[in-house]
Amino acid sequence: MEKTTILEAINITKRFPGVLANDKVCLDARYGEILGLIGENGAGKSTLLKVLNGVYPTGTYEGHLFLEGKEIRMANPQDAMRIGIGYVPQEINVLKNFSVAENIYMANLKLEGIASSDTNDKKTNSHFIDFKKMHEECKKLLRDNKINLDPRADVRKLSIGQQQMLMIARALASNPKVLILDEPTTSLSNSDVERLFTVVRNLKEKGLSVIFVTHKLDEIMDLTDRVTILRDGRNINTFEKKEYNETKIIADMIGRTINEMYPKRESHIGEEIFRVENITVPHPYIANRDLIHNVSFSVHKGEVLGLGGLVGAGRSEVCLATFGMMPMSSGRIYLNQKEIHIKSTKDAVKYGIGMISEDRKKYGLNFKWGLKENITISNLDAVSYGTIVSGKKIENRANQYYNGMSIKASSLDTKVITLSGGNQQKVVIARTLNAEPKVIIMDEPTKGIDVGSKNEIYALINQLVAQGTAIILISSELPELIAMSDRVVIMSEGRVAGELEKGDITEMNIMQLATRNFRKEEETEGGRS
Repeated sequence: MEKTTILEAINITKRFPGVLANDKVCLDARYGEILGLIGENGAGKSTLLKVLNGVYPTGTYEGHLFLEGKEIRMANPQDAMRIGIGYVPQEINVLKNFSVAENIYMANLKLEGIASSDTNDKKTNSHFIDFKKMHEECKKLLRDNKINLDPRADVRKLSIGQQQMLMIARALASNPKVLILDEPTTSLSNSDVERLFTVVRNLKEKGLSVIFVTHKLDEIMDLTDRVTILRDGRNINTFEKKEYNETKIIADMIGRTINEMYPKRESHIGEEIFRVENITVPHPYIANRDLIHNVSFSVHKGEVLGLGGLVGAGRSEVCLATFGMMPMSSGRIYLNQKEIHIKSTKDAVKYGIGMISEDRKKYGLNFKWGLKENITISNLDAVSYGTIVSGKKIENRANQYYNGMSIKASSLDTKVITLSGGNQQKVVIARTLNAEPKVIIMDEPTKGIDVGSKNEIYALINQLVAQGTAIILISSELPELIAMSDRVVIMSEGRVAGELEKGDITEMNIMQLATRNFRKEEETEGGRS
């Protein structure tokens, strides 16, 4: 073991019933280094992270872990934190009824000397919180790590990007020697990603070892010093930064070469199939305020209509409203030139409208079910004889998507809760397609998905529109939005800021419209009048 190595995993093997998740996986992280960890969904990354973080305790896996040259044995994540391994999970997990400082030190009060025992009350052994000290410690922690948060801020009012920073600060409060960041940019805007990278680079300069897990190759190329690639639970390769080659990294990840990330298609756009007019959606929590203001757009058969805009622009909300998941205060919806009334998701599906939600955990899956139940529930007529559901039809129907979408699971009976995030997303897409919709709303369909799976979904989009399906694509990844859209409607502040035809869809044009300030325009017009 080199003296520059701080954390080393040797021959980690982890088995689940019917699945070998990690097969003699090795990984080493160096002092003052940003180590990238990349691989397809189901490659074994999450399993390895749970071993490193003590979620899978010593004895439940084979192999050895070393920290600063000494073998470590952990029974739980608290052990990992105590010995110097910090972990920030992919899912945002904050206490929304508390302040920033309280979130950071809630589990760490004694360690920081913020809580002291009441020696006069031996029966209850109660503790008092020194809030002044807590806020001072928090302010110093945030300042030293270049995290721009107010210790007293109400967490409920923080943006997603700020909540992500809060989680990093919480992990740093225990003074880790190694910090693991699992897909930290999945839900962040471009500006939030830039701020995150500034924080991570600052940690590297201070000598901290950072393990950075991502599906985004541009982040690997830009941020990391080395990258380790896993595939099918095994080590495939490790590259130093000077050896980085995007084509080679992709080939090692997925076991094949991708010639075109965004497969080309010939567009054969037909007549208008779906139109929304002047949709207004009230704010669910604030009286007399609207989230969406008079939004209108249309999509044609065989067309991909992109919905662009910054995080919080209202793209998802307008689609949730059209799909019957949020109430509209005004507006009309037309299908094939005829007005339809959608009061629920059942109405939307009945009219042939499908939606792939950005939040698969909240809206997309039943985690107690297996693959086949999750896939086929959207179209029971296709798997029934009258009122009798056919087990054989369910099996055959689900199997089409299981094989066609290359879902990595041991069988159709595998519970979706055991799948990687990317494979869960494939199940969500399969369930939507199973209902045979004419119009599909895809809200961040490649979020948290590896490069190979993204390429497969792009090919699927091309296949669907070639069959005449209309697709509304919401994407925060500008290269994806530009490459896949025939036309783009840009939203800002809950309004339509403009529309771009294929030849005009560029990053600059999108961002100019996405940053349009309607409030300032209204104030200027008011002043003129």
